[in-house]
Amino acid sequence: MSFDGGTDAPSSAIGSDDKRGGKRIYPGERGFLKRIHDSAWAWDIFQGPIYNRLIGPAAADYFFTLADRVEREAHGCAAPMRILDVGAGAGTMSLLLARALPSLAITGIDYSPGQVRAARRMKKRAGLDNCRFQLGNAMNIPFAAESFDLAISVNSIKHWPDPVRGLVEIGRVLRPRSRAFIAEVDRRASPAALREFADKYRAWFIWPPAMRWCLGNVVFGNSYTTGEVADFASRAGFSAVSIQEVPGPFFLVSATK
Repeated sequence: MSFDGGTDAPSSAIGSDDKRGGKRIYPGERGFLKRIHDSAWAWDIFQGPIYNRLIGPAAADYFFTLADRVEREAHGCAAPMRILDVGAGAGTMSLLLARALPSLAITGIDYSPGQVRAARRMKKRAGLDNCRFQLGNAMNIPFAAESFDLAISVNSIKHWPDPVRGLVEIGRVLRPRSRAFIAEVDRRASPAALREFADKYRAWFIWPPAMRWCLGNVVFGNSYTTGEVADFASRAGFSAVSIQEVPGPFFLVSATK
């Protein structure tokens, strides 16, 4: 994916050529850089610390919008809502919700031990007791069936080796008629939106052209489109699948079990 011009081509099947982003990635098909980007050890050593430092300031409106959507859903629940955050990272989304709605019980899972430790540190620093974080993988979520009332996953599905299987797992641990919210970076985001985000997602120790290249070609270039994630949700057995706009070069797909 380039930051320099171009227009979106019509959507086509996963695995076909994408005129703006090269060859699309099949779920489970990973090149060298994507294998690094998807690996827990890379998130432990360098990706996690960089992401945790930069994503909040760069995408604050995005996270607050997602939190607002979940809060509105929670207000319609008679009993305290149990929420699962899949791919919670350092807990950005979980902690936002825990602060906003103290009655929630939030569990965040991540496959990176370093990110789980970071989330626990942030929880302790915030003084919150209505959320917890533990190791867990979207391919085999470590909870019994129908354990949660709502699930969220933010900027995680592009790392899953099999997104349909991960969504099936989310459906398994949700109660009937519960909602799942899947947010992700948009592979078909416009060059202007990508440039604007890249200008915010920067650090003094990273050469800006290198960061722009990495975002465009590794992060966004190996993500999915709204239509693809909506299709994954349908194939995983969810209904009432809808695509919602959010700020920045991101999207939100919501679905009902």
